[in-house]
Amino acid sequence: MTRLDAGLLTINGTLIAQLLIFLVMLGVLYRLAWGPLLRILNERRARIAQGVEATQKAMQELEAAERERQVKLEETRREAQAMLDRITKQAEDLRKELEAKAREQAEALTAKARAEIQQERQKAVQDLRLQVADLAVMAAGRIIGESLDARKHRELIERAIEEAEIRA
Repeated sequence: MTRLDAGLLTINGTLIAQLLIFLVMLGVLYRLAWGPLLRILNERRARIAQGVEATQKAMQELEAAERERQVKLEETRREAQAMLDRITKQAEDLRKELEAKAREQAEALTAKARAEIQQERQKAVQDLRLQVADLAVMAAGRIIGESLDARKHRELIERAIEEAEIRA
């Protein structure tokens, strides 16, 4: 065996054998370990990228859902306010309608009462006329001492009462 002396490093058959074994082991490890290791790392990287992408997509969907919820909530608030306004207006209209009906009924009752009072007054005046006429005929009959024709006498008294009413 030849020995080359290069100072610290001596090249001999053992060194060459070790170097060859190292290179063969490196090739075997590259084939058997490095490939699967790279594949596992790439798969993990792809899963992480998918997870990040899914997270971003979920965040976007969540933001979109939140915006949609806000829009629906605002729309619901507007609808509720419109419904309250409509109900308030209907209640006010109903109140006005009931007030008008009550006022009409009160006016009708007042008018009816006035008409009844007027009718009763006229009836009382008529009864009073008849009584006054009868009393006058009776009084005149007693004064004169004889019975006058009641119909003529009553006509005379009624004319006198009417003339008195016209003057009054």
